[in-house]
Amino acid sequence: MTRLPDWLGTGHERRTKLFACLAVVSLAVATVGVLAAPDQPRRTVADESPENNTLVALQGYQSEGKAVELAPDGEVVWEYDDPDDVFDVEALGPDRVQVSTADEIPDAECPDRYRNDGYSNCVRNSLRILNKSNNEVVWEYAWYDAELHEHELHDADHYTVDGEDRWVMVDMGNDRVFAVNRQKEIVWQWNATDTYDRPDRMGPESDWTHMNDVDRLRPGVFQVSLRNFDTVVELHVENGSGPSDRAVAVEPVVGPNQFEGKGDVLYEQHNPDRLADGHLLVADSEHDRVVELNRSGEVVWTFGGSATLNWPRDADRLPNGHTLVTDSYNDRVVEVNEDGEIVWAVETGRLPYEADRLPGEGSSDHPTATEAGLADGGRESVVEQYLGYVVAISKYVLPTGMGGQVLPLAVALVSLLAAAIEGVRWRGIRG
Repeated sequence: MTRLPDWLGTGHERRTKLFACLAVVSLAVATVGVLAAPDQPRRTVADESPENNTLVALQGYQSEGKAVELAPDGEVVWEYDDPDDVFDVEALGPDRVQVSTADEIPDAECPDRYRNDGYSNCVRNSLRILNKSNNEVVWEYAWYDAELHEHELHDADHYTVDGEDRWVMVDMGNDRVFAVNRQKEIVWQWNATDTYDRPDRMGPESDWTHMNDVDRLRPGVFQVSLRNFDTVVELHVENGSGPSDRAVAVEPVVGPNQFEGKGDVLYEQHNPDRLADGHLLVADSEHDRVVELNRSGEVVWTFGGSATLNWPRDADRLPNGHTLVTDSYNDRVVEVNEDGEIVWAVETGRLPYEADRLPGEGSSDHPTATEAGLADGGRESVVEQYLGYVVAISKYVLPTGMGGQVLPLAVALVSLLAAAIEGVRWRGIRG
């Protein structure tokens, strides 16, 4: 049997010193981890290098939102800082992007109706059109709401009607989808209360539908993600002369189509993307995976699991059959090949929300898993599932850089406590 050094002593004295040593080592590990955390994105996997740059929207954990463009080597070649949250960034041309943002505003600067509404501060949601060359905002549509959380603008989609610009947006705080023209006039809108009954226990400011994505599929048809319904629907907008006389029919694509708890297929999904043949590629967030569903709603491809992804919130199929995934709580964007393996990854920090590979033309004509013979990938781990959740929550409450070191910090805290207890006992015996 290995004999411990004499200087450690015996009994409570030995345990006190061992726990103290463990605390010092754990704090050293945490410190190294904090110092090594990147303040800029960095490439971590480079088995295959993409040909084009990647746009990434960084929501941030503590009011640190940013939109960035990453070169294949992970270098930031363009960035746009926002005071609070950035949820979506999409290319409108070589030098023009649209950015969906949500900024927390002090009560004193909020409109009257939000100053004494029982919520601290208010939120200003804003869709901004930027010139990347100088970050000048050339057009903006904005509105205020009660508070930052569950009231943000998460997504907008640009389209044209007879050559005229339109933008359709999801208004989470008011449970509605609406479209505006360049003159900022609402041309049509749909509120969830037009179709569904809000539960009596939930008020108008509650997080009922959590609408987080909208895409125009074709003229008059828009796909919407109702996250808290675990449901994706199509809105069929009929022609009319104004927003009040445009009837909107709702057709469910997948999910229970009501607010009832965890769905059978999806669980609080983000950013569903329509592929060819009516297939649907979805970031199935609370299941820590990405799934592809066929027209019948059957899962035909899956990638992830809690040992691979942690709360993914966006997935796009690329022209070569690869899949670009925003792995939010792992603070990275990854590219998955046809064999279900990660071949490119960039650690982004700041809680990424969404990513687009430029030129960002969408996935509707890109291969389905069936066509490309894509293999599933990833693995599941219950331990990593819960550990990942703890680490993610800590990033919201601990100073920047420390959240990822929650495990060594916890070991250090427990060791210090144990050392203190053993020290008291040791002194009691000596006394």
